Amino acid sequence: MNKDKLISEVYELKKDFAFKQEEVQALYLEVKQQRNLAEKYELENKHLKQQIKQLEEEQEDLLNYP
Repeated sequence: MNKDKLISEVYELKKDFAFKQEEVQALYLEVKQQRNLAEKYELENKHLKQQIKQLEEEQEDLLNYP
């Protein structure tokens, strides 16, 4: 009886481990996706700042044009 209980417990532990491993993999993919989004938005933000700077320079040139 003791042996059967141990086998059952090992089986449950393996099942729990597999479930936790799937959770970790899902979280890893989610973090990876969030990092990719953050990088994308940082790059977009950089480009928008460059566009704003360029437009401000153009505005300044137009205001200074006689």
